[in-house]
Amino acid sequence: MGSKEKSRFTFTRRLVGAAALAASMAIGIGLPVASAQAEVPESNDPIRISLHDWTGSVFTSTLAARILGEMGYNVELIPIDAAAVNSALESGDITFQTEAWTSVHPEVAGLIAEGRYTNVGETGLVGMDRWWYPAYVEDLCPGLPDYTALNDCASVFATAETGDKGRLLLYSADWGGNDDERVASLGLNYQIVRVGSEAALLAEVQSAVQRQAPILAWLYEPHWAPVKFDGRYVELPPYTEECAASGRYDCEKPSGPILKLAWNGMADKWPAAFAAMQKFTLSNREYGEVIQQVDLDGVPMDDVVDAWMAENTDRWSAWIAQ
Repeated sequence: MGSKEKSRFTFTRRLVGAAALAASMAIGIGLPVASAQAEVPESNDPIRISLHDWTGSVFTSTLAARILGEMGYNVELIPIDAAAVNSALESGDITFQTEAWTSVHPEVAGLIAEGRYTNVGETGLVGMDRWWYPAYVEDLCPGLPDYTALNDCASVFATAETGDKGRLLLYSADWGGNDDERVASLGLNYQIVRVGSEAALLAEVQSAVQRQAPILAWLYEPHWAPVKFDGRYVELPPYTEECAASGRYDCEKPSGPILKLAWNGMADKWPAAFAAMQKFTLSNREYGEVIQQVDLDGVPMDDVVDAWMAENTDRWSAWIAQ
């Protein structure tokens, strides 16, 4: 924003569910003065946006808050984990969620169909989650990427922690994915080891790559990591709806749109805000670029959001136009 003076709203942050970990990511957000349109905001009650503990969510949630702030809404960013957000949306403790990854949370479609909360539309992002390994590992396990080679190569991926089992490095359980069932159903001699944050997962991957050490880890797109690191995804049996419905999950995870979700009362209480969030969309490319700026280049999140707002003024202005 340069030297131009900005008025600021203060965002309230409070914990919902198991959000202690995400609380450390709460950030202050500067918002310009409210829109001059008298009918907006329709209510001064806070619109509560979920803030999850991965960099992309911090960006999209912060950006959504900034855009709604431009319209004059009172907005709160609420740290919450991905497992607790469904019930919080249903109860109204959370008003709006920018990222529901259907690739690892297939239950979302059923909850929408049951009327538990509202589908605000696709973000424009398509999520994909896979088991990933560095390309150089194929010299040690030449049967890859076929998953049937994993048991023959369990010792390659084994660590002191896992003994004679290979290690599959995953993020915390609240990210979903049904990998415990997947490993068991496929009969893989692997032990799942979970890390506590996205940063910790990526640090392990980066360390392994720098040392040219074997690693089998959960990576996902859109994200900078599969682009930066030369690697491959394990090829599991193709995804089918029957596989997921059976509860065995002995197949690949589906790719799927990342949805925006809302408390069922949002459209009636804040119709202009709801309409703006329906238009809120991003591309996988720009999402990945933003995450790279924050994670790799060390650019503060507020600066990244400021730059996006400045570079896309016509775009978000059209979203909030009445």
